[in-house]
Amino acid sequence: MSTIDPRLTTDKDNSIVNSIERILAKAIADRTSHLYFEPQARSLQIRIRQNGALQTALQNLPDNFVAPTIDYLKSLARIDRNSAAPQIGRFEKVANLDRVQIEFTTLPTQFGDSVTLKITYPQHPPLALERSIPNGEVFEQIERLIHSDRGLILVVGEKASGKSTTVYASLAEIQRSDRLIYAIDRQLKCTVPGIEQITISPDANGETISRTIDTCLRQQPDVLAIGELDSLSIAQAALRAVSRGCLVFATISAATAGAAIANLLALGIPAAHLYTATIGIIAQKSLKQLCPDCRLPDEPESGQLAQIGSTFLSLNERRSYYRANSLSVSQIERAKQAGTLCNCRGVGYCGTIDIHEVSIIIDRLKSTILHGDAEAIDLAAQELGMRSFLDLGVKLFCEGKTTFAEVKRCIPPRILLQNQLLAADTYPNSCELNIDNSDSLENTLYWKKQAIAAQTDREQLLKELENYQQESDEFEQRIKQSRSQVEHGTRAEIALQLLSVIDVIELARTSIKPQTDREAAIQKGYSMLETKMLSSIKEIGVRVTETKGRKFDSHLHEVIREVATHEYAPGIIIDEIKRGYTLGDRVLRLAQVQVATAANFR
Repeated sequence: MSTIDPRLTTDKDNSIVNSIERILAKAIADRTSHLYFEPQARSLQIRIRQNGALQTALQNLPDNFVAPTIDYLKSLARIDRNSAAPQIGRFEKVANLDRVQIEFTTLPTQFGDSVTLKITYPQHPPLALERSIPNGEVFEQIERLIHSDRGLILVVGEKASGKSTTVYASLAEIQRSDRLIYAIDRQLKCTVPGIEQITISPDANGETISRTIDTCLRQQPDVLAIGELDSLSIAQAALRAVSRGCLVFATISAATAGAAIANLLALGIPAAHLYTATIGIIAQKSLKQLCPDCRLPDEPESGQLAQIGSTFLSLNERRSYYRANSLSVSQIERAKQAGTLCNCRGVGYCGTIDIHEVSIIIDRLKSTILHGDAEAIDLAAQELGMRSFLDLGVKLFCEGKTTFAEVKRCIPPRILLQNQLLAADTYPNSCELNIDNSDSLENTLYWKKQAIAAQTDREQLLKELENYQQESDEFEQRIKQSRSQVEHGTRAEIALQLLSVIDVIELARTSIKPQTDREAAIQKGYSMLETKMLSSIKEIGVRVTETKGRKFDSHLHEVIREVATHEYAPGIIIDEIKRGYTLGDRVLRLAQVQVATAANFR
C-alpha cells in the first residue's frame, strides 16, 4: 500500500485523499476494469468501465478537486508530477485480502492530465473452459485442438477481448501431473495450480522474452504459453519451440484469424514456416450481455437488418429481440431514490459473452495462407465449416442475450460500410418522393429534413469506405514487400551455398589430370555435376557472371557490374558478392551473383 502524499496535509486535501481511496475500494469490490479521471473546463469527471460498458460514476466535481486528485494518484504510481509528457506507472492495492495490480497512465489534455487506472485481478481463478465458451459446438472444436501433442495455437482478438483468459483456461484444462507447463508473460494475470509461471518486466523487449523462451526449452517442457507475439524474435522463438515438440499457446492482437496471419507475415515470418507450425487459430470477440431483468423489446427495421447482410433474422420474431435499458446519470439518481434501480445499476448490461471463430489449419487452407490475404483466409475457413462471428452474434441476438448494435460489431468495418450503402440504395430517396398535398407543412419539412440527413450519411459512408479501402491496399502492399524481402534473402542464401559447393566440385575437377579412362570418367562426372548445380541456381532465380584466369584488378568488379546491370530493366534486385580462391597462387576468380525472381529473367 502506497503512503499518502506528504504534500497533502490540509483537512480539505485529506478529505480528497479519503474520497479517492473510497472510490478505489468501491471499484475493486465491484470488479471494475478501468477508472477514468477526466479534467473538464471547470470540473472533474470520473467514469468507470465494468464488463466492457463505460458509465459515469461522478461528474461536475468542483474545479479545486482536479489538481489534488491528479497529484495524489501520481504519488501512488510514483511518477513525475510536473512532467508534461504521457507517463506510465504501476502500483498495488489490497482490498478484502485481494491483491490487485493497477496500471496507471496519464495523457495530457487541454484541461490537464487525464488519468486512467487499469485494474487487474491476478488472484482471480480462471473460468472453466466450458463456462467461458457458451457454444457447445465451438467448445468441442477448441477442446480437440488444445489436447494436441504439439504445434502452435494462436489466440486472436482485439484489446480486452479475453485472450489471456482463454489461454489460462485452456492450460487449466490440459494440466496433468505428467506434463511440464510453463507460462511466460509480462504480467501475472492469473494463477493456475500445477503450472510454472514466469513473469517478465513489462518493459522487457522481444529479445529478452526470446532468450527466456530458449531457456525454458532447456527444461524440456511439454507446453509453453508465451504471451503476445508482437515482435519477430518472439515469433521465431515460438516456432523453435514447436520444432522441439512443444504445444505452444500465443496471443496476437488482431480482429480475425486472417488478420493475425497477415500480421505475422508482415513481421518477417516465412509463410511456409508459419503454415507448417500452426495447427489452429482461435479468434474471439466479447459482446456485451443484456441484463435479463431490465432489457426492453426491440424492433429493428428492415433497413437496419440489411446493414448486417443477414438472412437469419425474421421480422415475424420481433418478440425475441431486445435492447439495453441504459439510463442517464440523472435517471439513475431518480431510480435510486425511488428504490427501482436494477441490479445492473442502470447500465443495461451484466457481463459479457465471448464468441469464437475456430480455424483448424488443414491442407485446403495452405494456398490461402501462403498467399497471405487476410480476407481470403477468413472466407476459406468459413467455406470449410468455421462458424463466423456474425453467425454466432445473430444467434445470441435472436436468443435475447445481446443487442443489434453488438451484432454489428461482428462485421469487418469495410463489409459493414458496403452493406450500409447497399441498404441505403435499396430504399427510395425521400428527396424524390411526391408528398401528398394533404400532408401538413410540418410533415413535409420533417421528411425533407430526414432526406437531407440520409443523403449526408450516405456521402459520409462513401468517404469512409474509400479511406478504408486505401488503408487496406496500403497494408496489403506492405505485406507483399515484406514477403519479397524474405524471399530475396532466402534465394541469396541458397545461391551462396550452391556456389560454395560448385567451388569444391570445380577444384576437384581441375585437380585431376586424366591419364586413364577411369580418371577421365570421374572428371566428366564432375563436369556434369557442376552443370547440374548451375542449372539448379538458374531455376531458383539466380544468374552468375564470372571472370577467370586473371589477376585481381580493382576496376574489374565495377566493369562487370555495369555490363551485367545493363542486361536487366531498372528495379531488379542485384546483390554483389566477391568470392575467389587461388590455384597455384596465380588464378583469382571474381564473381558477381545477381538475385532476382525467375519471372524477371529474359
